[in-house]
Amino acid sequence: MTTHTCNYRILYRDTDTMGVLYYGRYLELFELGRTEWQRAEGLKYREMEKLDGLMLPVIEAGCQYHQPLPFDELAVISTQVATWSPTRLGFSHEIHRSSDGVLCATGFVTLGCVRSSDWRPKAMPPRYLELLGAKFVDLRGKNRLS
Repeated sequence: MTTHTCNYRILYRDTDTMGVLYYGRYLELFELGRTEWQRAEGLKYREMEKLDGLMLPVIEAGCQYHQPLPFDELAVISTQVATWSPTRLGFSHEIHRSSDGVLCATGFVTLGCVRSSDWRPKAMPPRYLELLGAKFVDLRGKNRLS
């Protein structure tokens, strides 16, 4: 599967009193990774909202912390599609320290596609499904959510 990578410099505002990235900020780095993955694939989230009346809210997320990310370190965020169905999209993430390549965190985020008007589940737009089908479908269905 295609992995997209982006970077983020840990700012002072991101750290806790121990001088390392606050645990809740890792989910924000996952969001940065997802956003940049979509942008790299030519999928514009704002377009989905405006043209299709659809949103992709987070319905599940998790993170495992391995090593700290200190202030002023460059975090390398790797993101890839892990699972998908017509109404769900799951990403897996890894965050490494740029200075030594050490794995700092792993995690996942699952998004559900819903109509903006009533928050009811709805299939993703055809351009999303075509991209996912062309790149990620396993003919036996193993890469799809149930």
